[in-house]
Amino acid sequence: MAGKLTDDREMSASRLPALMGFSKYSTPNDELQYSINAIDGKERPDIGNEAMAWGNTLEPVILAEACKRLGIDNYNTNICAPYVHNTLSLQCSLDGVAYGEAQVIRTDPAKGIYVVGAPEIELSGPGVLEAKLTKTQPEDVPHLARGPIQLQGQMLVTGHKWGAVCVLYQGIELRVFLFSPHAETQAAIVRAVNDFAARLETYRQTGGIEWYAPQTSKELDRIYPSAADEAELELPAAAETKAGIIAAGKAKMREIEASIEAAEMELKALLGQAAKGRAGQYLVSWPMRHYKAQPEKLVAAKAAYSVRQSSLAVKEISQ
Repeated sequence: MAGKLTDDREMSASRLPALMGFSKYSTPNDELQYSINAIDGKERPDIGNEAMAWGNTLEPVILAEACKRLGIDNYNTNICAPYVHNTLSLQCSLDGVAYGEAQVIRTDPAKGIYVVGAPEIELSGPGVLEAKLTKTQPEDVPHLARGPIQLQGQMLVTGHKWGAVCVLYQGIELRVFLFSPHAETQAAIVRAVNDFAARLETYRQTGGIEWYAPQTSKELDRIYPSAADEAELELPAAAETKAGIIAAGKAKMREIEASIEAAEMELKALLGQAAKGRAGQYLVSWPMRHYKAQPEKLVAAKAAYSVRQSSLAVKEISQ
């Protein structure tokens, strides 16, 4: 695949797991902000890393081996244009397309082939190929964020009647997961994409952002990025309980941190110059940490700026 081909101003199949709450790396609000940034003409951030680079490098190798195991000779892994749904604001890039000749495939663990959701599948006509590389342990069904949701979106956009998520686990074990279109999943995708598109249209028309319900405290930093003034707001009675939870929790954390600090001091004194020591069922280590030499770096000047702090300051006041 020739890199990311889809328009960031719309939802794409690769982003569906995050939009639908199945990603541990991104939330629906992250995806909304990503597309809003694209609408505003902001530069796409570089999210590349070595793992992703190896995934791109090994992609054609993974797909070639998958097609070999499926008995498919006719396939294309050089797709240089996105697919766009006719009516839905959804696009996708494909790692590859394979052309079946009515092969009937059943689960065969010895070959690393798994038919998901049915005893068998017929590979007729074009099918979506999606390559994945992961360091996780092999699975009998891939995690929803590791291809299945994305594949259903890709089949929805292309109209293809079968698809394969081809996962190379830990660099040594390939598993090919075969799927047919799943009506309930695709209906959920349609609902999520229509809702996402409506939020983007609201932003285009009004400049206001209709955020999703936040999943973490940190997301509220983005929803309310600035404090309007220093006026003290009278909070409802239930807020006192929540503030008490934070105050008591932080006091407990300080107590625990102090006990950890005291225990570490005693253990370090006992270890002295030793790197390891055994204390009953515990192995206590105090090793050296080595750092490579680093060249001198000049840090560029930064302009002053303000952001909303992430943590609340809660203190008990006298009545």
